[in-house]
Amino acid sequence: MKKLTVMVMCTCMIIAASSKARAEVGASTYKQVCSSCHEAGISGAPILEDELEWSQRVAQGADSLYASIINGKCKLLVQDFRPDLSDETIKAAVDFMVSQSR
Repeated sequence: MKKLTVMVMCTCMIIAASSKARAEVGASTYKQVCSSCHEAGISGAPILEDELEWSQRVAQGADSLYASIINGKCKLLVQDFRPDLSDETIKAAVDFMVSQSR
């Protein structure tokens, strides 16, 4: 029983560390890349604190929101100029923005 408890605790700590790291990547990416449009609403980008704009987007579901960003809206504005940003990094930034809009 002890081994199982330790394994579960370790797994939870890894997940928590992973979640924290993802949140930090999202916040950093937002500050370095996304804020240039999302602070001023450039090209229709929802302003970070605009709860109404974000709630409408979030209501469509996370996968829809990610696809919209990765395959559309930010493709030309961000990804073509920042090929170093992985899809996972962009998703982390989106998650950060969603968390800040609530």
